[in-house]
Amino acid sequence: MHRRLRLKIENPVLLIIGCQSVAAIAGYFLIPVLNMANPWPGLVLQGALASLLGVATPMSRWWMPFQVLLPAGVVLALSLEAPYWLWPTLFVVSLLVFWNSAGGRVPLYLSNNTTWAALKDLMADKPNVRFIDLGCGLGGTTQYLARHLPDGEFTGVETAPLPFVVARLRNLLSGLGNVRISYASLWDQDLSEFDLVYAFLSPAPMLDLYAKAQAEMKPGSRFISNSFDVPGHPADQIIKLDDARHTHLHVWNF
Repeated sequence: MHRRLRLKIENPVLLIIGCQSVAAIAGYFLIPVLNMANPWPGLVLQGALASLLGVATPMSRWWMPFQVLLPAGVVLALSLEAPYWLWPTLFVVSLLVFWNSAGGRVPLYLSNNTTWAALKDLMADKPNVRFIDLGCGLGGTTQYLARHLPDGEFTGVETAPLPFVVARLRNLLSGLGNVRISYASLWDQDLSEFDLVYAFLSPAPMLDLYAKAQAEMKPGSRFISNSFDVPGHPADQIIKLDDARHTHLHVWNF
């Protein structure tokens, strides 16, 4: 019962609704005092208050700009003379793309070409490498590596519906025989068969994911996290990439 309650409290969607509701009530009393005739500063103020409230919650910090812009964005969207079907369609598409953001606190991050090249270099000493991308997004990482390392086997798992469909279609159209894309949770995936396990997720799942990797991965394998470290478990190697993001690859050798 306690665990179920804790999961609900940590759900960012519920936290956003709660913070915005409290901020809206505060704004109802505060805006008349500040004598704001124009509604837009008041909407931004509501968003700022909601963002400040979010700091005191387990919500990831990257939600804060979204909190600030949400009230004004909703009012602006409702004021547009758009077809009635547009907003439900955008909502459904967003849900299918960012499926893991609400429950798993894992947004859609896409690895870039510089990262792909660095991963390829890390596998140069492993012939017939077996690689898995946990949360493969649109499948770009597995596609690149499969083309450059044709003797390897490359797996991607994804549970966000629309990115999975895109990754699967890309794989089918590519004609590559050494790539497999599965609709599966990374938590259900056995990691013991892989030489290199790669993840570009968020800070939220890293401690649990590291424990899973440590328990399942075989001696001589590598676990790599793009950008996010594991609290209390410093990486054996940190590779700094020369890209616009200033990406850091955290590498653990098992």
